[in-house]
Amino acid sequence: MTTSMRRPARWAGLALSLALSGLCLTSLPAQAAPAAPATHQAAKKKPVHIKAGPVKSRVHKGEQIRIHGHVATGPAGRADDEILYLQEETQAGVWVNLASASCLPDNDFDLGLRLNVSGTLTLRVFHPETALFATATSEVFAVVVL
Repeated sequence: MTTSMRRPARWAGLALSLALSGLCLTSLPAQAAPAAPATHQAAKKKPVHIKAGPVKSRVHKGEQIRIHGHVATGPAGRADDEILYLQEETQAGVWVNLASASCLPDNDFDLGLRLNVSGTLTLRVFHPETALFATATSEVFAVVVL
């Protein structure tokens, strides 16, 4: 092909690309405009304080690991059950959920699970943010599974 023959092919390819990209843009769904900022500030979430620890710091494989603690929320009015998670820290530094339990604010809780592996577990109890309460975690503690 000569140079003069390549030019029309390039223009045709460019025109086809532009036409296809125009079709792609028109087929995208419209996005809603950003919401106007609220005129009033959102209510501040109530703080949560969690005290937790193992009933026994050394257990055998298959024996139940029991974690006992208390959730303190202060004067929060009427609230539904809150969900608490027993989490383990992995070697990569990521916290994973092992067990969960519901708990009323300003009450005691018990979490438990059985493991068939040996090792030292780094654990904490976690409370996720809700509409009423802020997120919270307990102190980190260890349990040895023999």
